[in-house]
Amino acid sequence: MGLFDFFSRRSKSVGPSSTTDRYYGRPLLILLENYVMSAIGTLAPDKEQLAASLTQRVFGGDGDWRSTLRSTLHLGDSLDESLRQMWATNQQLAQQAGVALTPEEFARMVADRNFAHLIDPIPK
Repeated sequence: MGLFDFFSRRSKSVGPSSTTDRYYGRPLLILLENYVMSAIGTLAPDKEQLAASLTQRVFGGDGDWRSTLRSTLHLGDSLDESLRQMWATNQQLAQQAGVALTPEEFARMVADRNFAHLIDPIPK
């Protein structure tokens, strides 16, 4: 089972309350999803600046927030290229399946399937 089974069992739209529940106590999840969108070139400039600021404030590092996050979380240097390749492949698969895959959906999918072990929720 991998990223590609997304098209056969596409999830429901994320509404406001489920978005709140998804991120409650999980700030690293937001950073990781923004990382994915930044790596594939779809993160808005204001969100890029916010992610950089937050990463530097929490983890230190210089202006390259993605490098700081990779180093802190022990992620490989080839992660960005791997994400770009997965994005291109999944875009092709989505097109063949006749569905649209947004960068946000892709980022959630990648985070859920590849980074879940890094994310511990803060107790309520």
